[in-house]
Amino acid sequence: MENNISTIISNRLFLPTSLSFLLICVLVMPSPAFANLVWPALHAEAKVSSIYIILLSLLIEYAVIRWLFKQNIKKSILYALSANLASGLFGLILRPLSGVIWELSLGKLVMIIFDWGTFNPVAWFCVPIIGGLINAVIEIQVIKRVWKQETVKKDLYILLLVNWITVGLATIWVVISPPTM
Repeated sequence: MENNISTIISNRLFLPTSLSFLLICVLVMPSPAFANLVWPALHAEAKVSSIYIILLSLLIEYAVIRWLFKQNIKKSILYALSANLASGLFGLILRPLSGVIWELSLGKLVMIIFDWGTFNPVAWFCVPIIGGLINAVIEIQVIKRVWKQETVKKDLYILLLVNWITVGLATIWVVISPPTM
C-alpha cells in the first residue's frame, strides 16, 4: 500500500472521497482572494487573524479564564493559549464555513424579506454571535478534555459572552478599517 494522499483518500480512512477533496480544496485555496461569494464572516475572519485582535482577545480571555477556573498565572496562560490555538485553527475553516451556511439559509431569507445584499446589518450583527459560539464551544472542550478541568454550563456561557465580545471587537474593526483583498 502506497503512503500518499490519494491512496489514503481512496481507501477512505478518514473521510468520504468527495468530502476529502472539498477539504483539501478549502485548505489549499486562499479563500479571501478567490471567494465567489463575499460575506461578512469572511471579512471578519481576515481581521480575527490579525495580531492586534489576537493579543487583545488573549489578554481578555486569560483574565476571564483565570477568574473562572481559579488557576495560577502559568496554568491560566496555558489554558488560554491552548484553547485559543484550537479555536483559531478550527475556526479558520468553521467561521468562514458558518458564513456560507448563513448566506445560504437565514441570510438568504433576510435578503429576500428586506431586499438587502450580503453586507446588511443583520449579517454583521450575527457574525460575532456565530463566531463567538464556535470559539466558545471549541475552547471549553479544550479546557475540559486537554486540561481535565471540570466545567459547568455557567463556564460555557461566560466563555460565550467573552467570545462574543472579542469577535465583536474584530467585527467592529472590520467596519472601521475594512481589509484589502
